[in-house]
This record gives sequence, structure tokens and C-alpha cells, in this order.
Amino acid sequence: MHDNTRFLVTTALPDRVGILRDVTGALYALGANFTDLRQTVVGGIFTLSAIAEFEAPADPAALAAAVRAALPEKDACVDVRACAAPASHVAMRIERTSAPRAAGERYVVSVTGPDSPGRIHRIAKVFAAHGANVEDWRHDLSDPVRTLTIGVVTIPPAADLAALRAALDAELAPLGLSTSLLHENIFRATNEVGPISALLNPATPDTPRNA
Repeated sequence: MHDNTRFLVTTALPDRVGILRDVTGALYALGANFTDLRQTVVGGIFTLSAIAEFEAPADPAALAAAVRAALPEKDACVDVRACAAPASHVAMRIERTSAPRAAGERYVVSVTGPDSPGRIHRIAKVFAAHGANVEDWRHDLSDPVRTLTIGVVTIPPAADLAALRAALDAELAPLGLSTSLLHENIFRATNEVGPISALLNPATPDTPRNA
């Protein structure tokens, strides 16, 4: 991907109905194709991070101005900056017949129990020590007694799942927290209605590892 055709768009402003429509509509009208997007509401604040790609080079300042013009809230935080395509994406475009390198398997981790300072840092520290990449994370404090922290992590094939699970328990059990770590296929099979065969990748017949 050439410079100034791929952009990271971030937006933050008090939540209301229609913000996602306004932001994406302004960029779509200029030719944007959204290839990745995360939107959530944190403490009443709408936050969005998205990758917008264009066929032709674009001016990030003009893109940001278009988003601001589409929002009635003139104090909204809007930032648009050019970003390079990940190396793995470039390699796949150059040689589409080659299989991408295995980065590991995805697991769903959930931690429940009373909230306490440093909780998220303790969890992140364990995953980093075992080479696991945190892809998505949410911390819900709506119930301080049973606060839920849940996310998706990619665990490399060389990681020792039993050791990782033991490290999580050792770090969090003293705080009165319980931990669950499930392969994403097992998590989906136990939380979705439908045949298990539809959840599994037929090209990967091996049984998922489960901690």
C-alpha cells in the first residue's frame, strides 16, 4: 500500500445516537474503505479506531476536517494519520499462494471478582511474559463485587499453556479473582447455538489446545 492511501482514524466525543453513521459516512463519501474498525463507549464517551483505505492518495488533514464537519459537536477529538500496511499484509499481496506464518491460536480469557487497583496490569504482565498478544480487551466495572475483565489473546504455539494458566492463578487468586482461559472454538461452542462442526476450521483438524 502506497503512502497516504491507508489511514488510522480515531474519534472521541460524548456518546449519542448516530456518531458511527456520521464518521463513517463522511469518509465513505470521500472513497474510504474500512478494513478494520473498533468502536465502544467508555464512561459515556464514544471512542472509535478504524483503518480507512483509499484507492488514491489523500490528505489526512482534509479527511479529519471532513469528519469534524460531519459532527455537530465541534469539540470532538478527531485524528487522522497515514499508516503503513503491516508487513504480513504486504507479503500476502506479493505471494498470495504462500500460507501466512502461524502466529498462534486465539483464546478467550475472563477474570471475575472484586475490583482492585493494578488488576489489568497484573493480567497483561502475565501474558507478555509468555509471549501472548492481547488483541481485544474489556473491563466492566458496573458491578464492583463481580467485576468482569474479558478479552481475546493470541498464544504462540511454543507457549506452555499449563504454565501460563498457573501464572494467572498465582497472580490473581490472592486478590480473590477467578480466571477462565478457553480456546476460541471451545468458547464459541459453549456459548453459541449451532453445530460444532460449523465452528471448527476443516483445514485444521487438530484438536485445539485448551488450558
